[in-house]
Amino acid sequence: MHRTVKSFLQTLKFSVGYCRYYFNHNCDLRIALCSQIKPQEFQFTKCLGNSWNNTNSPGHTVPRRSFSCKDLLKSEQENWKVASARYMDTAERIKKKLKVMYNKYTFSMSSPAIRFGDCVYFEENGCIFRSKSDADEGSVEVLLSTEDLGFHDAIIQRIRISPDQKYMATSIKSSNSEESSCIVTKFEKLPMVEYIIPNVFSFEWATNDVLFYTSQKNLVCHKVLLATFTNRKYAELVYVEQDPRFFVDIYCTKDRRFLTINSNSKTSSEVWLVDCSNPFNSPILMQQRTKGVIYHVEHRNDELYILTTYGEPAEYKLMKTPVGSYGMENWQLVYTLKEKTKLIDLEMFRDHCVMFLKHYGHLYLNVISLVSHSVQSIKLPAWACAFESEPHPEYNASTCYFQLTSPVQPPKRFAYKLVENHLVEQEAPITINCHIVRLEAKSQDEILVPITVFYNANSKELHRKPLLVHVYGAYGIDLNMSFKAEKLMLIEDGWILAYCHVRGGGELGLSWHKDGCMHNKLKGLHDLKACIMLLHGLGFSQPKYTALTGSSAGGVLAGALCNADPDLIRAVVLQAPFVDVLNTMLDTDLPLTIEEQEEWGNPLADEKYMEYIKSYCPYHNIKPQAYPSVLITAYENDQRIPLIGLLRYVHKLRRAERDHARSMNKKGNLIPNIILNVQAGGSHCAPLWEDSLNEV
Repeated sequence: MHRTVKSFLQTLKFSVGYCRYYFNHNCDLRIALCSQIKPQEFQFTKCLGNSWNNTNSPGHTVPRRSFSCKDLLKSEQENWKVASARYMDTAERIKKKLKVMYNKYTFSMSSPAIRFGDCVYFEENGCIFRSKSDADEGSVEVLLSTEDLGFHDAIIQRIRISPDQKYMATSIKSSNSEESSCIVTKFEKLPMVEYIIPNVFSFEWATNDVLFYTSQKNLVCHKVLLATFTNRKYAELVYVEQDPRFFVDIYCTKDRRFLTINSNSKTSSEVWLVDCSNPFNSPILMQQRTKGVIYHVEHRNDELYILTTYGEPAEYKLMKTPVGSYGMENWQLVYTLKEKTKLIDLEMFRDHCVMFLKHYGHLYLNVISLVSHSVQSIKLPAWACAFESEPHPEYNASTCYFQLTSPVQPPKRFAYKLVENHLVEQEAPITINCHIVRLEAKSQDEILVPITVFYNANSKELHRKPLLVHVYGAYGIDLNMSFKAEKLMLIEDGWILAYCHVRGGGELGLSWHKDGCMHNKLKGLHDLKACIMLLHGLGFSQPKYTALTGSSAGGVLAGALCNADPDLIRAVVLQAPFVDVLNTMLDTDLPLTIEEQEEWGNPLADEKYMEYIKSYCPYHNIKPQAYPSVLITAYENDQRIPLIGLLRYVHKLRRAERDHARSMNKKGNLIPNIILNVQAGGSHCAPLWEDSLNEV
């Protein structure tokens, strides 16, 4: 619900999501909202912005065979009916078991709460509640209900309370779209919805009645506006970003002194400061964007604290400068992360800065005193694989609360006493009959690639057990290692789970990402192959019992491995996969293509990138050979992965498999299943709970 450095880091890597495409959708949340409540109309009066010139570049498109999307979709829907019917009984049995596990481990977890003054705000089952922090459990008031607004599948994304607690801004979206609207609720005798602002990504209150927000269109955020809600109700344009490689969002410093307008590409940042005491003054530029310099700003005691990549080594550092001395020539070093360390999140408190870190698979807290600049490093339990910090912690708090989790361990709450330097385990982890092993595979260039392995402690003859390999390897994003009930179910059923932390991801810091993007993408493929071969070599399963799974951009490496080394795996499970890199990066009409050139390269401007992307692109390297079985889940309203691209991919893959079968002309050859499951509605990798159970 609150935007920490964690979401800032994610925004830098992949804007508003993992992958990248645009696909027209029919569900418009704004229309649905406006059918319930008439929104206030705003007028725009002033703007400031930056300029960017785009030059025409050489290049050419790769011709694609023309297909009818409608005909292909109808054919795939018929194929899915036939294929899924064969597994109906098994699917229902697994679904029942999963529901029990979800009820036991997921629904029992309390919703995150936001403490604001003497009140606590929390969201549950599509409603937002408020209670006094010292009141009885029964004295809770409902502030907003998505059901009452007429939305039966709405998702509440973000909540912001005005400083005087008279207004609440809430973003709400449909599960069928990535576009959200901001609902402004006024608290009088009864909470009343007053305004709805469509197509909003991020927003923050500058004062009691002045809200800054970003406008989103086709997955792109380039405009910042402010709106007032009391005496003179209006909105005005504050900032416009002209460079399509950049994505704009808004953050409020923990002490509420400044709002920051953050314009980020994947390799550089620019921050404008808005003084919350004078929100109508023009924003002040902190530091002009500089290639290779990423930064994020906090404030404490008339000093700005900057989390940045500026200087050597090219990893994150904490720096500071007095208010008014904005340029990076004035920044003073406070702390530098050690090599191969991933910064997951950062929380600023009045006298302390808490960094959540990962170093070679192990999690740490580094607590920096902002008074003495001393650093305390606390190693966290070995079973933990992922953090989740408390949403919107109080600036003056003396305790930092967070949760630890793993794919097979439900989240457990911890507290770190900042003054006493003491870690308190508030809940004991549940007892899981599971071993965790951390390995390193030597890649083609001798680089060691981390692997995290989970398996049932009672399992014998591991080489006969099924193995599920996970991969992502893009945007500097870690593999998702949060708790999933289905992962625990697999462990109980004797499966082995392996997470391959290949280059292109962020598990070993910024350099790990840099070494796996642009002209280094093939290193991620080599890493994945080395990981699977090591697992088999150590007796963790064997190729005929091995499945590979990836989602979104993870489809690039998974699909590339299917083409290059299909004998290593028996099955592949992909969710909304990115499988046609080349044609996507050649189509600048897609909203994210220019922004993503810093991840994949620009084949329009450089023939070397054209050939390099072509060398690993899953779609362009399909050939007649024996492929593993493939199950792909796609979403009809996915704006990032166009359905037509996946239909073409599946069509080409089946044709290659048929050609191979004809050429072999041998009886008894196993013909793989290549199945596409197109989910009606749904947005990119974000199904509703019931739909997600069906997918699993």
